Amino acid sequence: MLSILFFVKRRKPLKDGSVPIFMRVSSHQEYVECSLRRSTMPSQWVTAKGRVRNNTLVNKQLNEYLDQQEFRIYDIEKGLLAEGKQVSVQEVMRQYRGVEQPEGEMLCKLYEEHNSRMKELIGKTVAANTYKRHLTSLKLFREFLTATRGIGDIEVKALDAQLMEEYQHYLMTVRSNNNNTTVKYLRNLSKIVNLAKTRGLIQTNPIDLLPLRMQTVEREFLTQDELKRLEEKQIGISRLEQVRDVFLFCCLTGLAYVDVASLSTENIVEGKRGRQWLRKARNKTNNMCNIPLLRPALRILEKYAEYRAATGKLLPVPSNQKMNAYLKELATLCGITKNLTTHCARHTFATTVTLANGASLENVSKMLGHSSVRMTQHYAKILNGSIERDMDKIESELIGENE
Repeated sequence: MLSILFFVKRRKPLKDGSVPIFMRVSSHQEYVECSLRRSTMPSQWVTAKGRVRNNTLVNKQLNEYLDQQEFRIYDIEKGLLAEGKQVSVQEVMRQYRGVEQPEGEMLCKLYEEHNSRMKELIGKTVAANTYKRHLTSLKLFREFLTATRGIGDIEVKALDAQLMEEYQHYLMTVRSNNNNTTVKYLRNLSKIVNLAKTRGLIQTNPIDLLPLRMQTVEREFLTQDELKRLEEKQIGISRLEQVRDVFLFCCLTGLAYVDVASLSTENIVEGKRGRQWLRKARNKTNNMCNIPLLRPALRILEKYAEYRAATGKLLPVPSNQKMNAYLKELATLCGITKNLTTHCARHTFATTVTLANGASLENVSKMLGHSSVRMTQHYAKILNGSIERDMDKIESELIGENE
């Protein structure tokens, strides 16, 4: 049995001060919401009744219109039951909207084609994680279409700025994504819309009209004191000790989780002076990283020599989920209040291990596998901010002693 609810979105008033009226059709845990392209003043809406006050001719006509929509929905449901068909919210809303099998190019179908070609390029010009992100992006857009319009795909020519604004709002509210994650999903989708534009299916990309701006996020990294505390901590639990060693190795090399997890003996090479180097193409960008191994990093590798001989891999790296979970335990054991993640290790290498000790921005950029120095400059800005905060503390202590 379907349930129908009419409601207004008070937080999205129109220019004249009125609020849009929406209809929600639901069954069990399944529902679809749609705009009725009607509005009313907030004071005229009676939430308990799902109607406007029946006190004017305009309001009476509006209530009659809402009644008609309700009758249409129930009439479609009765028709499906009479035909012996299963009643679903999606099918009811498809018939309600009069959605026929479209003849034009479909966006999700185009996205599937794009992803299929991308899959064939994994390991060549495309990273596996990039492919996975596009699979997720397609899944979320389909989820949005189903939840808000009761359809599983949409014609490319039907795309407009309003639809993309709704999708942006959906990602940030229903999916609870932050601004930067939302921007990334929209940019992924924008790539497909641009593909449609290149093929001449549409003239403009409506996503270009959205104000998509990435917000600066402060990246956490460990100080020299915290690194030392983590390194010298006596740990009697094998799994935590292994995770600590992998994390420290990342702090000393700048490798991301996916890269350290795939390290093998082939990635160790000897330089002209006999020094051991780590040579590895980044999984994310395929940019080559050339990293001279510091003594502490070599000691960690030596510790797992038997494991390396047996498996061909350099370190015993657990799943990313377990790694991050165990790092939280380690942080507690070592009295570190920062949120330890595998990403934190990479940031620590860029700031505390290299830049803070005088390494040039250009060399750090090469070791991190960045495509340009501009990508590395952010770490220098973070470091400058950290130095400034430390000096502020020193200054306040000196002033306090003098007083």
